[in-house]
Amino acid sequence: MEDSKKRLDTLDGLRAVAALGVLWIHTWAIHGNPRFTLGGIDITSILALGGNGVDLFFVISGFCMYYFYANKTSFNYLDFWIFLKKRWIRLSPAFYFATIIYILFRLKPEPLVSIGLKFLTSVFYINSFSKYNAEGFFWSLGAEWQFYVLIPFIFILQHRIGFLRGFALITSILFVVAIASVLYLKSGSDILTDQILFRYFEFACGIILARVILFNSIHLNKRAFWLFGFILITYTGRILLSGYIQSLSPQYYNIIKLLGFTVMSAGFTGIVYLSITSTKWLRAILGNKAFGFLGKISYSFYLWHGIVHVVIGQLVISNLNIGGILPAFVTFSLSTIILIPVSYLSFLLLEKPFLSRRKLSPQQQHN
Repeated sequence: MEDSKKRLDTLDGLRAVAALGVLWIHTWAIHGNPRFTLGGIDITSILALGGNGVDLFFVISGFCMYYFYANKTSFNYLDFWIFLKKRWIRLSPAFYFATIIYILFRLKPEPLVSIGLKFLTSVFYINSFSKYNAEGFFWSLGAEWQFYVLIPFIFILQHRIGFLRGFALITSILFVVAIASVLYLKSGSDILTDQILFRYFEFACGIILARVILFNSIHLNKRAFWLFGFILITYTGRILLSGYIQSLSPQYYNIIKLLGFTVMSAGFTGIVYLSITSTKWLRAILGNKAFGFLGKISYSFYLWHGIVHVVIGQLVISNLNIGGILPAFVTFSLSTIILIPVSYLSFLLLEKPFLSRRKLSPQQQHN
């Protein structure tokens, strides 16, 4: 969801994968989560990782925010407000317009006050905990904005006490508070799992990756082996988030969820690292023009997929009288075809005029 004068092309490819993953999981859900096995392997369980496309977005966002701002020679409280203003201008036009359309699309008899509160929920980016939400998946924009408020403090501490101390201080505080909240609130901590208190660790993985890339501090050989390992780590985190594993601790399951978010994001981080530093086949796949274009418009794609896939899904369910996984694939395919021009138009009108231009350091240009 980030912009720059010079884009990292494989990041756009990963954004495209994340956006398609989110579309797939929501499409699959409206068709009743049908199963599909091949050679005794449940393919739909593998594809279900697409539901964590938002988590991949968070890792990428953490990477971009640190990568493009870390080399500022200073970062004070005035920079803090300038940073927030830029992020607000970047995200808000498309988001506010989408909120209005979703309110109209899902309009039902309800008090005008409720409608107004739905819009104000998006205006102030409190979607992750407000019950007045124009669309369920908008929670992620709320969590994203909470991260934007937090990361300037990492920059400020970096210039005062050093990155390692500042980053460790903030990470430790949030970790202790997250664990304490689960121990005290138990299942009442559910509302916190979509807030920065729990999701910070996904963004933090991206920040660590940015440090690695900026300072060229790690070089991995046998990259196919590492890719397999990172995919395995990602699925391990996904398993920790499953209902079965959560049920093993009826009161403190959110501690397992916190671990799942962190482990899964660590796997995503490794995949992102391999993608960014690839010079061969990963770059050829993720860095191609088609994925790059879709990644470029992925923010609008994400915003509008909630309407498009519902409309197409209803038409497919009404007119395609077959069962199994095929209707879900048809809905997914048609929705993608429709979303691409819709998202591109949204990008041109609601995103491109507000893109900020950053001057990259020589080191960033090299990377």
